Amino acid sequence: MAFTADTSIHRHAERIAIRMDFAAITGNSTVVNVIAFLAPLVFTAFTWQSGPDESGLPLTVMAYLTVMYWVASIAVMFQFNSDNQLATARMIGVMPVSRRTQVAMRYCSAGVLFVICFTELGIEIALSRLWFGIGLSALATVVTLAMAAFVMLAAIVIPVFYSCDDFTKAYSRVFVGAITVFFAAQIIMLLLPDGLRSQVLSTAITVPPVGWAVIAALAILALAVSYRISLRIWSAKEL
Repeated sequence: MAFTADTSIHRHAERIAIRMDFAAITGNSTVVNVIAFLAPLVFTAFTWQSGPDESGLPLTVMAYLTVMYWVASIAVMFQFNSDNQLATARMIGVMPVSRRTQVAMRYCSAGVLFVICFTELGIEIALSRLWFGIGLSALATVVTLAMAAFVMLAAIVIPVFYSCDDFTKAYSRVFVGAITVFFAAQIIMLLLPDGLRSQVLSTAITVPPVGWAVIAALAILALAVSYRISLRIWSAKEL
């Protein structure tokens, strides 16, 4: 009976940890929830001039921005881990769960955002197809690469935020990094010869099976290493 009771308390605390993560994002408001989910739909604007033969770059830009939006939402969860009174509130909420479980549940919360991200990306693609007639020749490759990118970016962001005591500074670094990558890609596209740029815009990017296997392996490895680093950092912190 005691074991059953301990397990029940443990599971309840795990659910509290996830609810607190999402409360950090939404503020427990239905209106904010709706706004948070619908906001990335504006990224469909990047596909409005795309014809049926120009799906590669517009889909890539839309997918990248959507992924970064939800990866940034993972970062928002860490406002309860900064050095202030909110940190105490989070610890009270998840006690008596171990720090290992706290870290594991944070990755579970990120997993929920992963599902939300790609549900919304699917909606964006459907709207782009319906409104702008965008071609879907690059769809499978772009979406699969976006999924791998989400995992790898989350694997970087989570331990970075565990290691930083200043939430604002850590978040600003992530935001600046994302913007830098985005505009660097845009500049590279502008510098490409017209013929090569047209090929990138109009053709589907192809990845051989070996390439997909390597990408999948790197994503899994990144996630495993990220978890171990996060656990070590969080276990060493004084709360």
